[in-house]
This record gives sequence, structure tokens and C-alpha cells, in this order.
Amino acid sequence: MHGQSPAYRSFGPCRYWPSIVASVLTELSGPEQACLELAWQALLAGTIPVGAVVADTDGAVIGSGRNAVYAQAEPPLISGSLLAHAEINALLGLPVARSYPDCRLVTSLEPCQMCTGALRMATVGALTYLGADPVNGTSWILESARYVGHRPVEVTGPRAGETGRLASGLAAAYHLRHRPDGNYVAAYRRVCPDLLAVGTALIDAGMFELAAEGQPWSVAAPALLAAAQRAA
Repeated sequence: MHGQSPAYRSFGPCRYWPSIVASVLTELSGPEQACLELAWQALLAGTIPVGAVVADTDGAVIGSGRNAVYAQAEPPLISGSLLAHAEINALLGLPVARSYPDCRLVTSLEPCQMCTGALRMATVGALTYLGADPVNGTSWILESARYVGHRPVEVTGPRAGETGRLASGLAAAYHLRHRPDGNYVAAYRRVCPDLLAVGTALIDAGMFELAAEGQPWSVAAPALLAAAQRAA
């Protein structure tokens, strides 16, 4: 557009300043950035955009996984199964010869009951999630003394602001596109219509067009984060 600053960009209805958006993303830890990139890779593979990593005390990633529920077989990931959640795939590769109380599971979306249980059984001592999932998320169960017993799990999340909304909105957008009349979308409409609005904003910002083009997360992230900002 004539007269635009060279730092200014537009994608469909979504306009953004890359330098401002980049600063928001670089505030994330390395594991947090990694799980968002894995979530995008899941979408590129045609499945629900959720990613997860296991990080050690230095922040080094020692396990990673992404959702592969609707993906084709991709060993060593569990795939093509309703159990093929990102957190399960991230935890599967941890060797059984040791325990992991000093490690942290970092995931783009609040884990479900199956995944919080897997975290506990894998002896991982902390959980960080970026986006809330008020429908299926059950991180609260890790606050139950009866459940965690002598092995407490530290829980951090969701992230405030546009980063948390983006992480939640990625999954909401997937279900809006593929199962608009399904139970998940119906529950979101009842419980958290604001997060469903973020999903709609991501769709309008070209989320699925970017995925169809095979664009990397570094290209898709600015437009999608800006859409999450605008949906606040």
C-alpha cells in the first residue's frame, strides 16, 4: 500500500507491526516457543494444533511431541489414535531408568485428564501451559493432595494476554473449521465464547490458508498473534 511504513504488513483483514509482535514472541522461553512451533507443525500435518515439550532445569528440551490424532502414521509418534495427544508423545520418549521431578512439561494448551495423569505417572515435577482449555483442561487435578500424594507437581498457566489467547485459539479454530456442530464447539459457546471468538479471528486472519501453503511458524506467527490481539 502506498505510503505504508516498510515495517508495516497486512494479511487479509489482519494488520500488524512485525517488530512489536516479534517482541511478544521472544519474551517466551525456548520451550514455550518450541511447543507453539510444534502446534503449528501439527496443523500442517492435518491434525489438532497442540504441541508439547519436556525441559530440564536448564531449559534444554529432552522430549517433544505434537498432537497426531488425525495424522498419518509417523513413528515414533503415536498417531491416528484418539490417544495421540501432544503431551503423551512428548513424555513417551523419556527413559525409564530415572525419574524427572526436576523437569517440566511445557504445552501449548492446558492438558486433559489423560495427559495430566501421564505427566504424574512419568514423574515429571512441573507443568506449564500457555492456553487455557476451559472445556477439557484438567490441570486443577494436580492441585489435589490426594492425587499427587508424596510427589507434588508445580502448575503454571495459563499465560495472560495475546500469547495465551493465541494458544487456546489455535485449537478452537481447528474445531470451528472441521467440526462446527460438534460437542467441543458447543461447549466452548456455553463456557468460554471469548476464546471461540479468538478462533474465529484466527480463521479470518488466514490461518488455514497459511497452513495450506506450508508456511513455517515464523511466517504464520505474526499474523496470528495480531489476530489474537485484535480479538481481545
